[in-house]
This record gives sequence, structure tokens and C-alpha cells, in this order.
Amino acid sequence: MMKRLVHIFNMFYLLGLSLWVGGMFLLGILVEIIVRIKLKEQPLLASKVMNSIMDVFNIEIIYVCIGFMVTAEIIKLLVGKFSRLEFDQLGVTKRRYVKECILGVMIVLAIYMGSFLRPEMHEVDKLKKANPADQKLQIRFDRFHSKFVNIYSVNMILGLSLFYIHGKEMTRFRKTLNETNESN
Repeated sequence: MMKRLVHIFNMFYLLGLSLWVGGMFLLGILVEIIVRIKLKEQPLLASKVMNSIMDVFNIEIIYVCIGFMVTAEIIKLLVGKFSRLEFDQLGVTKRRYVKECILGVMIVLAIYMGSFLRPEMHEVDKLKKANPADQKLQIRFDRFHSKFVNIYSVNMILGLSLFYIHGKEMTRFRKTLNETNESN
């Protein structure tokens, strides 16, 4: 029973990570390029479309993904601590809690982007649209956008690192007889 519970929550962990990293790639690269190209003649509409798409992703979707992943980690911790089932965490990294630390950094960056940086960026965007001739507002907006892109890039790399660690945990190799003799 506990084994199945851990497997199910591990699936939710991977689902959350897939939606998070895949969404960053899909929305941050493909959708933005398509919207900007298709609505080149209407930059205000393009901005409005991208803002609404990214608002949903940066708040609702990423926070649900965080919920999946944190719940899975808590379940694994509780099963490992209170169950009679021996839950073996494979040591694929040199330090024990590398995966959890990476996830923690991703969560902090996502909350910063979604709850703090995004509202400030929207405010500057509104001011920029109200006064398109003001170059200082355009520069300020470009700095916000650049910061957003950089944080997205860092989070994407961290998410791919989690996939790599998870993949190493799932892939187990046995030493063959030749490898054992060579190491002696």
C-alpha cells in the first residue's frame, strides 16, 4: 500500500515538473514568438495576449505544480520516517538533499516572479502604454523583461537538473563480471 502511494505521488512530482519546465519552454519561447509575429501590426493586443497567458501560467499553473511536487516530497519523507516499509533513497548526488534544495530554489524564484516581479512589470507596462514616447519607461520595462527571462532560464536549467537527477535515480546498473575484475 505504501509503495503504491509513493509511486503515485512520484508520478504527480514528475507531472508537476513536466508541466512547469515544459510550460516555461512552450510559453516562454514558442508562444511568445508566435504571438509577436502574428500580431506584429497590433503590439498592444500582442502584449495583452501574452500578459494574460503568462499570468495564468505564472500563478495558477506553476503554483499547482509546486503543490504536486511539495506534496510528493512530504509523502516520501513521511513514508520513510513512519512506515515499516524500507524506503531507499538512492544516493545519486554527493550530498543528500540536493534535489530538495534545487526544488526550493525553483519555488522561491517562481514565487518572486509570480507574486512580486509580475505585478511590478504590469504596472510599468501600463505606464509605458499610456505614455509611449517616454523612453525611460521603455528601458525600465525592458529591464523587468530581461530579469524575467533570466529567472525563467535559471528555473528551466534547475528543472532540467531535477529531471537528470530523477533519471539517474530511476536507472540502475549492475556491475558486470568484467567490470568487477577490472576494478580489482
